[in-house]
Amino acid sequence: MSMSLRAKKVIMSEELEERLENVQELRKEEYETYVLVKDRTTGEHYVRYTQRHLNIMEGGVEDVFDHLLPVSTDDVLAIVFGEQDYTYPTEWKQKYLRGSNVDPYVWFDPTDLLADPNDDSLGKEIYGMLETFKAKKNFDDQAIAKLFKQIDDMLENKDKK
Repeated sequence: MSMSLRAKKVIMSEELEERLENVQELRKEEYETYVLVKDRTTGEHYVRYTQRHLNIMEGGVEDVFDHLLPVSTDDVLAIVFGEQDYTYPTEWKQKYLRGSNVDPYVWFDPTDLLADPNDDSLGKEIYGMLETFKAKKNFDDQAIAKLFKQIDDMLENKDKK
């Protein structure tokens, strides 16, 4: 039996396409699609959310963003029978895969983002750093690198708390 996708850190889109088969389309809109998919090699199920975005600035190139949320067997049945919501991002509160046909898929953990949706202190602190940076009117490479280092250091210190 092949290794579970959950055990891999990076998954190429070619491997993903070989392993996944559609079980049931859940919802399709102009730029969004939800499909229940199954890994042929492990039997694991995922809700696949695909979002298409027409990038006008790139000459009308279509960007495709793909997300795969692992779901248990019980969740599969509840989703199929319409008893459980699966919409992105509301119901995506656990690790899920994200990537595209041009980028490898990696696991993303949204739990840090969900800690306190009303806590905007981090954003205010970064905004303050940007305002100070703009006020100095020095936009050379060294000044920009210094700003990024300050932001990285601040974020790293927040993670340690």
